[in-house]
Amino acid sequence: MDTDDNFLESCLFFNTNALSRYLLKLAEKEFKYLNISPAHASLLLLVYDSPGINPKRLGQLLHLTPSTITRFIDSLEKKDFVTRKTQGKSAFISPGKKGLEQKKSIAAAYKKLYLKYTEILGSDTANQLSFSIFKANRELASFLDNNE
Repeated sequence: MDTDDNFLESCLFFNTNALSRYLLKLAEKEFKYLNISPAHASLLLLVYDSPGINPKRLGQLLHLTPSTITRFIDSLEKKDFVTRKTQGKSAFISPGKKGLEQKKSIAAAYKKLYLKYTEILGSDTANQLSFSIFKANRELASFLDNNE
């Protein structure tokens, strides 16, 4: 076996990035008919669960920078997927009319995505992989938070 193959097979950075690209392709297929990106749909699911959530909390939950969250909210607000109410320096994000109309469709698209990748990978593998990556993300975030 070639040295490069060994490195790539054991490189978490390479393999998680490759996995992310494959999952994104699957997700884009499921969300295409809704005319919304999977990333925007993730934000909407959080807004559905916590109407009035602030952008800072959305950024924490999605592991995105404040500028990215602002761009997402701006884009979704233009399409009436979310509404933004401000009180002083604070902003609160809630579902908009179109966002509420699309709630079931977005949930269904996420379910179809889950079913697709669990069909491909197997349910046990998909769930174990998800849990392991979640745990690794939490540990890496903690390390970075304590060493910046």
